Amino acid sequence: MPLQAEARKKENKTNEAQAVVSSVPQPRSQKQVLVQNTPTESRRITTPNQSKVQVRTIAAAPQLTAKEAKKAAKQKEKEDKKKSKEKNKTKQQKNETLTINRNNDKAGSSVSTQGTVSKAAVNPALPVGYQEIGIFGEAVAAKAQAVALLKQNNPDLKLTCNAEEIVDLYWQEAGREGVRQDLAFAQALVETGFFRFGGDVKPEQNNFCGLGTTGGGVKGAHFKTPEIGVRAHIQHLLAYTTQKHPSTKIVDPRYDLAHAIRLERGLCDTWYKLNGTWAMSPNYSEKIMGVWQRMLGMEAVEVKSEKYKNEHDKKDNKVKEEVNTTEDQHKMRELVDELLKKNK
Repeated sequence: MPLQAEARKKENKTNEAQAVVSSVPQPRSQKQVLVQNTPTESRRITTPNQSKVQVRTIAAAPQLTAKEAKKAAKQKEKEDKKKSKEKNKTKQQKNETLTINRNNDKAGSSVSTQGTVSKAAVNPALPVGYQEIGIFGEAVAAKAQAVALLKQNNPDLKLTCNAEEIVDLYWQEAGREGVRQDLAFAQALVETGFFRFGGDVKPEQNNFCGLGTTGGGVKGAHFKTPEIGVRAHIQHLLAYTTQKHPSTKIVDPRYDLAHAIRLERGLCDTWYKLNGTWAMSPNYSEKIMGVWQRMLGMEAVEVKSEKYKNEHDKKDNKVKEEVNTTEDQHKMRELVDELLKKNK
């Protein structure tokens, strides 16, 4: 009986040894191995030369059902689309910044081919603190500079008025409401691509700020004359910027809606606040400021020519006066000579 008990004891130890593979002391270059009996359990292993071995519990990877796998795939696809959208947005912002810089660089050229001269001394970069420039105030750029910039970028204007007339209209309508004339005109240049249009809006609509255009072939508002179109643009600016109503009859078809929204969400008293409100572009005001800086860099050749002409006319008049004086002196001498001859 003792022999049978001892045999059974040895058999049990052998079975236990088969269930667990113990790590035998190995050289340092080799790793000790732990084998699990179950996905979530591991056993403590001892050897004659090593009293204890560290034990880690490794959980088996959960098995997803078909429904859960499909849901996870959709979630991953959604996250990938979001990342792609953010990447494209960043790329678009970089492209817009490059476009602004390229446009500003044009203001550095010394001579233009459309009858204007650009002052290289004017810094074409965005002005310091442009975020605080208000919608209201006096114009800094002169009308002649606005005309020069327009003629430089669009010598073949397709409007029913010329460059001087459209600038006069902006100075008149914006000035009446206290809006910065030069910046309102710069906004019109941004919205219309220097009155080239090219999108859904056509020149004959006299729609200079994209009123009612939503893309996809929607042409937006139509105004009978350039004057009414400019007035509608200024009124739409007022809808965004002040509680006060326009001093003229409202011709902007979207004034009431835009005004109500801004009163609820907050008025935009600076051009910078038009970013993401007037337009979805985060660099909308920077585009306006870039065009405005180019405007400040312009000097109309017509003004210089007129000045030169006046100076030239003065010189001509002076020469004529001198010639006339000389002729008079000659006549006087002739008369004196005749009188002396008669006296003799």
